[in-house]
Amino acid sequence: MSAEQVRSLYRKWIEELWHADPAKMDDLAEQIAAPDFVGHWPGNKVTGPAQLAAMVRNGVALFSQVRVEVVVGPLVENDLVSARWVFHGTYNGELPESPVAAGTDLSFAGVDIFRCRDGKFTEYWVSSDGLQFMEQLGFTPKP
Repeated sequence: MSAEQVRSLYRKWIEELWHADPAKMDDLAEQIAAPDFVGHWPGNKVTGPAQLAAMVRNGVALFSQVRVEVVVGPLVENDLVSARWVFHGTYNGELPESPVAAGTDLSFAGVDIFRCRDGKFTEYWVSSDGLQFMEQLGFTPKP
């Protein structure tokens, strides 16, 4: 794959999958993830496009007005692509223990690294600011 093709695949990940109607996420995940895809989230490993779609669907389920914005990259080297992003969304109030009101705008940042092969993603690592996210939901004490 050329560097531009890899960047295009990453844009499809951010601009289409993360902003898709949940009913369309399975099809989009099939388009961008290889059948042997492995995703490494902190404390969680997913395999295949269906589990990838489920992970994204679960990630956006707590929010309306989801917007994921790339702030650095995507940077491409050989079969790897990486970018820093910021997730923005309006919390829907569905976490039972959260003291935060529905309608609260939240945001947090992270970094993606993907490995590509034959026009699809084969492996994924993510590092995001979970502490910042949990603080905004009222689950950790602020310093």
